[in-house]
Amino acid sequence: MTTTPTDDAWDYFRKDPQYSDVLKDRLAKGVEMDSAKAMGHYVDSWCQGDLRVLDFGGGPGHYGPVIRKAYTHGSLHYTSVDIDASNIAFGQQHFRDDPGMALQVGSVLTPRDSLSGQNCIVSANTLPHVPTVAPLFEMLAGTPSIRYFVFRMLVGNECVQIKKHLKETDFDSMFAQDFQFNNIYSAAYLQHLLGRDWALDVQPDVFDAGRLAEHRLPEQDSNPFYGNRVSRPVNGMIFKGDVYMPWKFVLGRRISAP
Repeated sequence: MTTTPTDDAWDYFRKDPQYSDVLKDRLAKGVEMDSAKAMGHYVDSWCQGDLRVLDFGGGPGHYGPVIRKAYTHGSLHYTSVDIDASNIAFGQQHFRDDPGMALQVGSVLTPRDSLSGQNCIVSANTLPHVPTVAPLFEMLAGTPSIRYFVFRMLVGNECVQIKKHLKETDFDSMFAQDFQFNNIYSAAYLQHLLGRDWALDVQPDVFDAGRLAEHRLPEQDSNPFYGNRVSRPVNGMIFKGDVYMPWKFVLGRRISAP
């Protein structure tokens, strides 16, 4: 059994209100991100029947409407779980009249605390940036009621832990504070955590290279170094600063009976 980290130095999410504001603005304006549309596509092609979806790192719930619109095999109820309480408060207000949408504060490091009858777990863009995915995958292995998962995460031939320092000129406490994980996992490791009851498939990421090349966040206008945490295309690959990001969609289907 994996020990859940208790040190919150890794949690840059709550130290980056500028990015939280971007997510809230996307929800308010109905922006459909490429990764959200890809997530909707893979949920629709991989899953069957009525779904109760739990999205770890779902922010204010901006992926929910996109996934729900794409799903054609039954009803879909969506819950966003996010570590940033301001995201959850914004989403709760935005979706206050929508019974098919729910939001709650929580963490993918203690995933069982957020379960309330869901049968499908999703996550896009969050899993590389937390210390470990072991608690999530061990929860999946030990919860027979969960039938599917769809994750956008970094996948390679080996497991690599990467810490990106987020300060340009302040190097005090480097890699102990003010850093971002960008962790890569192998499919073999993920299958090891899941055990024999799950079928696993790895599929390509889907993105528009032209649109990604024009992608900028407002914070970059006053702080150019902020761009080291913003995705950019390089010859068909995605980088964040100097770090190659091998994004893939990891699809899981339970093959044993509940």
